[in-house]
Amino acid sequence: MRTLRLVVEKWATFAEITGEAAAALIGLLFVAVSIRVNVIAASKELRNRAAQALSLFFTVLLVAVVLAIPDQAYGVLGGELIAIAVTLVAVLFVLDRRARSGTEAASSQPVAQILEAVSPNGITSALLLASGVTVALGGHAGLYILIAPVTAALGGGVVSAWLLLTKVTE
Repeated sequence: MRTLRLVVEKWATFAEITGEAAAALIGLLFVAVSIRVNVIAASKELRNRAAQALSLFFTVLLVAVVLAIPDQAYGVLGGELIAIAVTLVAVLFVLDRRARSGTEAASSQPVAQILEAVSPNGITSALLLASGVTVALGGHAGLYILIAPVTAALGGGVVSAWLLLTKVTE
């Protein structure tokens, strides 16, 4: 069992780098939203798409935190990753439903459709869940699977923040 814990501890640098990146990108998203706050606040769809990007960044931050916990057994880490994945699915589902249920028949913001298309919600959730299950079952490969949802969440969130900053029209 000690060997498995040592394997997880070797991922501390990954946790540190991704956690720092996620925290910085959360700040970027807040700046992007605050620059266009009047337009984003007026659109239910854009508010919820921005919240989806925030959820992706926060998920990466949570993954970094649980990965950095020392002397954690694989089963516990896997359970935490599964819990994060299930929570992410629920949050993203609610936000997506809210974004689509706006009173706006057709969004006045063309960027809203692009935000929906580039958001890696499904892939992030599915791969995070696969990683959690694999780790919970004692598989080292689960940690390598974790790279994909973290990268997808960070990349999708960056694209969303950029689009909110540059493509939202008055």
